[in-house]
Amino acid sequence: MYIDKNGLNVSSSVSENTDIAHITEAGSPGFAPISPDTPSWGPPSGSGGNDSPGYFPISPDTPSWGPPSGSGGNNSPGYFPISPDTPSWGPPSGSGGNNNSVIIIPGQGGCINCGSGSSNQNASVRFLHAAVNQPALTVRLGNRTVINNMQFGNYTPYYLENSSQSTLVTVTNSQTGRTLFQRYINFSGQNTYTVSIINDGSGITLFTLTDSPCNYRNSACLRAVNLSPNSGAVDIFLSGYGRLFQNVGRLDVTGYSSVRQGTYQFSVSEALPCSNGSSIIIGSSYVECNNTRIVIMDSKTLNVMNGVTYTLYVIGLAYQFPSLQLLPLESDLIY
Repeated sequence: MYIDKNGLNVSSSVSENTDIAHITEAGSPGFAPISPDTPSWGPPSGSGGNDSPGYFPISPDTPSWGPPSGSGGNNSPGYFPISPDTPSWGPPSGSGGNNNSVIIIPGQGGCINCGSGSSNQNASVRFLHAAVNQPALTVRLGNRTVINNMQFGNYTPYYLENSSQSTLVTVTNSQTGRTLFQRYINFSGQNTYTVSIINDGSGITLFTLTDSPCNYRNSACLRAVNLSPNSGAVDIFLSGYGRLFQNVGRLDVTGYSSVRQGTYQFSVSEALPCSNGSSIIIGSSYVECNNTRIVIMDSKTLNVMNGVTYTLYVIGLAYQFPSLQLLPLESDLIY
């Protein structure tokens, strides 16, 4: 969504294909009050259509794309995702199935506490629910249930998993018990993984990243990954640094950037149409370059610590519900 420099006119980006509707205001000269004998109940008169009190037309520049909402789950009006800080795991239940499919694991390599002669063959695995308009989920890692009733935006602690053989990962609907996804994954020993549950058309799939430790003592390591199904490419900004990551497309993973210890505000917007050398203005609700303003879709404050690795997950829907958000996760909690 684009806003001009003065904030008066709204125009869409070149990539957006929207029909512009003109709205005429009511209240022209000649209006007379209704007679006291004339009942005044009923919907207000005017331009017709959805004209009830409190109705406001959706801006023609508000994109309406996104996955179909008929897939079920917590996608009704008024639903609000549980805070990621609210644990939703519970006692193990259910049983796993059997499937010989193998999923390819994208991401960046890295070994946790790797050393010569190390006998530790366990991998560390955690899960993130990033699939919009999907129900609460139960996740099984091998023959054990690691989380029940996981809501959108929730993530689990790391779990140790023996990496001597492929591990069956099963994701089911917590309410109905129906299996939504099931694959074997090879988790390498002495590595750490975040397995994100993401949208795949009308269903779900898994997106797995290797979480590498930070090699800097005097700064933090920070990267970003875009898991939104409809945002397109995004830019991520950091107070004091400017645009830290740019043109991060769907399922793109950036490299690690070094960030000094401190408290920062992170923001995300659609990708700005300007090069690295262009001057960028960062406002409280917008970013601007080349006389083009773009609305900031989410901002977060994060306390960054030296020697810690952070991944900024972009989840949710651009200009829709659940709204697009930045979710920062640390990957050094297990060291």
